[in-house]
Amino acid sequence: MAQRRDLEIISHFRSEPLVSGPNVKGKDFPLGEGWYRLMLRFNYVIVIGTGAGPISEGELTIIQNILLRTSRGEFICNLPGRALWKIAAAKNHTLPRKDAIAASTGTFSVDLPIYFVDDEMDRPEDTILDTGSYSSIALELTMGGLAALYTAPGTATLAINFDLEIERTKGMLPPKAKPAFFPQYAGMPSLDSLTVTAIDLERSPDMAYKRLYVHESTAGTAGVLFGGVNSDAIKNLESVTDQSGDIVRQRIHEMIQNQNKNDYELEAVLAAITVTDFVRDRSINSSLYPGDRSRLQYTWTNKAGVAANSIVSVAFEAVRGLK
Repeated sequence: MAQRRDLEIISHFRSEPLVSGPNVKGKDFPLGEGWYRLMLRFNYVIVIGTGAGPISEGELTIIQNILLRTSRGEFICNLPGRALWKIAAAKNHTLPRKDAIAASTGTFSVDLPIYFVDDEMDRPEDTILDTGSYSSIALELTMGGLAALYTAPGTATLAINFDLEIERTKGMLPPKAKPAFFPQYAGMPSLDSLTVTAIDLERSPDMAYKRLYVHESTAGTAGVLFGGVNSDAIKNLESVTDQSGDIVRQRIHEMIQNQNKNDYELEAVLAAITVTDFVRDRSINSSLYPGDRSRLQYTWTNKAGVAANSIVSVAFEAVRGLK
């Protein structure tokens, strides 16, 4: 990309209230500039009363979905908060803030960035979000309630609010700096590993996969992305295949995790997550194009002792042609 612009960070929402269920925001988003990322912070204000039994990572699973779409019908993000937090951990090279829910009165916060520019690439701004091309951008946040945080909510009360900042260019993008693609974060329906060991991936001709983020859990529900209890006791060998055979051939789950830790310079292995990165050479041209394939699947073999409700979820980071 040529003609870089100066950057600024603006605060757009402060302590914006959220309710359980869908919350549509963004009607007054300032548009025109090139967006590098959105930075969301969710704040849970809890008066504990008799509430008990805090649920591990409930501060993430309560964020049931984040949907970001443009006036042209482009879906930039359509993932639950837990998936976005795990993706951000890899892209940040460190864990974003996440206050573990406790059975106590207080305010617990979670940071969730949504990246448009990819600093891992040789040309990071290839996917900058050119908001000057849209008449509107909508942000829909679907939130759960106390049952997502505590096994026994009792008389606890919960109020949720969020803050949002935008990292963007100062001024509109020059013609030569406009992107050719838009980034997309989405996923495929999750499946119970006891009965199915393959997930079909989308094969649209206007997209290409940069990375797959695969989560595994126990006590989950098929169809729910990144739910349940984090586990590394489900998948043994992981593959990506098409009609002609293997693209990624039977890699050991733990070895993928160890490589991810090294590649993304993390302090520790990300529990329950493996990342298959098609653009490790930092070139967008290495993204996996699915449009000329009659079949494209993420597949795995199970470890011994896998039980019912052992759920495997696939989220992906892709580039798509502008509409």
